[in-house]
Amino acid sequence: MEISSLSRISVLTLAVLTLALPNTAVFAAEDSSPALVLGSFLNRSYADERRMQLEDKLGIQAFVVEADAKGTQMFRVVLIPDASMNMSNLRARAAEVGVTDAWTARLPGRSFSSEVLANSSPPAQQPSTTIAETAKKPAEIPRETQPDTIAKTQQTFSPRDPIGPIKLSSEGPDVDITLTKFNEGDFQWQLDGKLDEPFWQSLPAYDNMLVTDPDTMGPTQHATLQRFFYTDQGLYIGVHLEQPPDTLLARLSSRDEFLNRDGWGITIDTSGEGLYGYWFTINLGGSVQDGKVAAERQFSNEWDGPWEYATAEVADGWSTEVFLPWSMMTMPDAADGERNFGFYLSRKVAYLDERWTWPALPFGSPAFMSVLAQMQTPGVTPRRQLEIYPNIAFTRDEIDEENEFRAGVDLSWRPSSNLQVTATINPDFGVVESDDVVVNLSAFETFFPEKRLFFLEGREVFQTTPRSRVRGRGPSGTGSRQTTSTFSPEPTTLLNTRRIGGPPRIDIPDNVDVEGVERGKPSDLIGAVKLTGQTGPFRYGVLSAFEDDVRLPGTIESGPNAGQPVRVEGDGRDFGVARFLWESTGNGRRSVGYMGTMVGYEDYDAIVHGIDAHWLSPNGLWQVDTQYMASDVDDVEGSGALADITYKPKQGMEHKLTLDYLEDTLNIRDLLDYLEDTLNIRDLGFIRRNDSRNVIYRFSNTTGRGLKRLRSKSVSAVLSNEWNQQGRHVRAGYFLRNSWTFKNLNEIRTELDYFPARWDDRNSFGNGDFKTKERWVGEIAFGTDTTKILSFSALIGGRQEELSDWTIRSALGVTFRPNDRFSIDLDLNYFDRDGWVLHQTVFGGDNPAFDTSMFTFEAQELQPKLAMDVFLSAKQQLRLTLQWAGIRAEEQDRFLIPAGDGDLIRQIRNPGDPINDFNVSRLTAQLRYRWEIGPLSDLFVVYTRGSNLSDRVDDTFGDLFIDALDEPIVDVFVVKLRYRFGL
Repeated sequence: MEISSLSRISVLTLAVLTLALPNTAVFAAEDSSPALVLGSFLNRSYADERRMQLEDKLGIQAFVVEADAKGTQMFRVVLIPDASMNMSNLRARAAEVGVTDAWTARLPGRSFSSEVLANSSPPAQQPSTTIAETAKKPAEIPRETQPDTIAKTQQTFSPRDPIGPIKLSSEGPDVDITLTKFNEGDFQWQLDGKLDEPFWQSLPAYDNMLVTDPDTMGPTQHATLQRFFYTDQGLYIGVHLEQPPDTLLARLSSRDEFLNRDGWGITIDTSGEGLYGYWFTINLGGSVQDGKVAAERQFSNEWDGPWEYATAEVADGWSTEVFLPWSMMTMPDAADGERNFGFYLSRKVAYLDERWTWPALPFGSPAFMSVLAQMQTPGVTPRRQLEIYPNIAFTRDEIDEENEFRAGVDLSWRPSSNLQVTATINPDFGVVESDDVVVNLSAFETFFPEKRLFFLEGREVFQTTPRSRVRGRGPSGTGSRQTTSTFSPEPTTLLNTRRIGGPPRIDIPDNVDVEGVERGKPSDLIGAVKLTGQTGPFRYGVLSAFEDDVRLPGTIESGPNAGQPVRVEGDGRDFGVARFLWESTGNGRRSVGYMGTMVGYEDYDAIVHGIDAHWLSPNGLWQVDTQYMASDVDDVEGSGALADITYKPKQGMEHKLTLDYLEDTLNIRDLLDYLEDTLNIRDLGFIRRNDSRNVIYRFSNTTGRGLKRLRSKSVSAVLSNEWNQQGRHVRAGYFLRNSWTFKNLNEIRTELDYFPARWDDRNSFGNGDFKTKERWVGEIAFGTDTTKILSFSALIGGRQEELSDWTIRSALGVTFRPNDRFSIDLDLNYFDRDGWVLHQTVFGGDNPAFDTSMFTFEAQELQPKLAMDVFLSAKQQLRLTLQWAGIRAEEQDRFLIPAGDGDLIRQIRNPGDPINDFNVSRLTAQLRYRWEIGPLSDLFVVYTRGSNLSDRVDDTFGDLFIDALDEPIVDVFVVKLRYRFGL
């Protein structure tokens, strides 16, 4: 395919060695002379090295010419046909040495020169570039399926000039590769991961990857030969990944779990305009990850697709075959038959702890979706699809001694390529995956991420800002093992789907007692429906859900009928969400969106509106995300706004400014709820606190370049300040974090934090504000290489409490993976607390005399976490998880919150006053078998046991743990089958 548009690209005079080198040649080109382009680079010396490498292989003189690509200077390596060698001969010679992705350009008529430097050394510290080699020439492809030309090499970064990815000139075609199309009956394919079918070897192989993690932008150590073709049904991909067999690392896992292992993946921009798409990763052994991506780099793993895949180990590495059906992907209409997809290929090499990508876009690159490479697949028109997912479930509750049978159905209908409707009727959201054990002894709500498939799929449409995304990573997801964090980043979002079908909000009569375990059980859903789609630059989503009426068992507490069982009843809630987004990409990104939510209660409605706007500069250096929110809850109105401004001056470096202004009028809706302000989005959203004026500055810098003894290093600094409506400093901290990763993949991490004196206006639970003292936190951690059979992490540190006493924290974690089918992760956190400041509310105290009191405690806190996985095959998993949190606390001192606020006043304990020692023992254990029968079809057999003990102040940790196992409040056995039928 001739790129005629390049005829307008000006070719400047090369840097001729006017030092009178005897072998400097000057070539006079005629007007519109054709040339064969073998590569395009940002750095002249990098292009020269490729030229010399090719000249050595070809025995033909090559040239480097300058070109302008949308305002950016590029250096292209070209061959010029002459009387002895025409264009066809040049292309054939290039293919013989593995350059199958050359393309033709026409050069304006002028004289230009080439530096013949065959006997000189390459530029200092410039690595050579890997050239893809194909096993066979494409001559065996039938003429009707053979592309006229093989598309050009993706423009790459230079090691010295990482200024970002470059788009093609708008005057030229916007595709980088044109895929071959086969008819379904033209080939025979066995999905086994082996590329032994003849048609694979007849297709061109592409290997344009560079090392992007760490972001050295250097050449890769092994070849990655990637072949593509497509049919009316979907995209077929075959990849041969060269690597020494003794370095291969296969580790099986649950779907979407991040581990340090060998893998390959593709991201596809199905919009063709950098708006939305999908990502797929297949890991050696057969475990997969998938999800969706939106502009500019909003990745999510909630979506699971019915794609097919297999891997195989081969003599010189491993290989994979992948089939991606068009019908599972959203894409715009293409009436003219032309369809272009953006794409991004990624390979993880675990033993090096490196990620290689094409195009070369590191994690910290300014832009992503808008600068992907392009593939052309003419004639792709996805067919309409209807999927039906009937499900049946059996639940045995040993506590209530009840059995429950339940049947329901999920539906997914795609009437066109850009619209999808999903619905669930009588859904069963049984316990097939347990939440983490969290002990929260503060006045702030704990956020629990969504785990139900219906609400996860398509959720990215309802994410209004980067803050609404949930982030997390396991201890073995990177090159060095991480210690478990005691801090969980909380999103700010208008839609927290855990509210839907969550514990009911119902008024309990004063003389009726309902056990906490009953009030905390999820509500039954009658059904839910969701519609998502796009048309042109507009995307939209609508979600509705309806709960069944609430019926809670209770007992009368006093009076003549004391002890008599009663049933507390209430209406179920109705939920509604609407989302609209206009988005434009191509010259940066601009978008404006609206989202509204509504929760209908028996006696009032909770309504929230939000308007969000986003801007990314054309060069990707600046990004702005803003949102305005307004709420009307039971006729109480409020508003607020937030903004995030990000500046990335160079690769790996980021400055970010976060601003919040949330209204300040308090609204205590329920004495059992957290203090709420006028801006109230908690009925269906999540926000840590209202009544806030918040300013946060973050700086981070990560690099892997120019390091002799390290693989990479990073530093981050955070300055955070928050004030309430009265202008009081309620949250402040200055954080400095560093990490150094060594060549052997071991890592050292340090943290030093300073917290100025501030006001605490929450943890007294509405009983006044009090001042805290300045505090320091210091920690150092170490992690070893997760590619080894045994890896571990350790941490030691100290942190001051609000009144200056010290708490010592230590952590230890071990991972044992003797093979790819078995693993054990064990993590332990231990806190030795002194001067822990708490209000009686959090440990069950209800003495009115202590409402305006704060207590300090000496406490020991132990938090073990165990996860064991056994894989019978890549699709059959047996998983055991156990988490326990134990606290033994002894009261030290009592303090009075002064009536006019201020410093806490130490109190003398009266002889008759009770001592408020307390213990906590919370456990969740789960044994789960999962069999992936087919794409999105699963059989679950799950046993869950949980406990929450109280009034055990004299027990040891051993007693607390044993009793937590023996005295559950949750004891449930579930069998659930969900099967997909596609029509």
